[in-house]
Amino acid sequence: MDAYLDKKAFFSLPDIPPAPKAYGQEVILVSYVEGDVVGTPGYDDIKELESFVFLETGISVGSRVEHTVDLLTSVGSVILLHEDETVVRNDIEKIRQMEKNNELFTLKQHQGMISGMSTINLMNMSLGEGKLDQ
Repeated sequence: MDAYLDKKAFFSLPDIPPAPKAYGQEVILVSYVEGDVVGTPGYDDIKELESFVFLETGISVGSRVEHTVDLLTSVGSVILLHEDETVVRNDIEKIRQMEKNNELFTLKQHQGMISGMSTINLMNMSLGEGKLDQ
């Protein structure tokens, strides 16, 4: 409206809109497990983080998750944004802990197989008499 009715007001507008000072990061989600997804409780937890803005993923109940080795096998992307850099850093650490603890997904358990075992957790287990001690 100012362009037609108030040229002085229109030309006083900044060329670039002012942006609030904020810190942000895109977090590419990784999976340390493989299996058929029966739940995504970690996604719900991520959405509750203080700096959460957006989650994009193709993984849902019924999907098959592969162990993440590259961008093609990532299990999603999260956008975090907050005016306090510490909040963003803490939320990134929470996400990374969820990944390491295999808390992003609930996987279908297969008879006779260990499903959803992370390589990190596997290192904490010992082999005895040909079986995994749990």
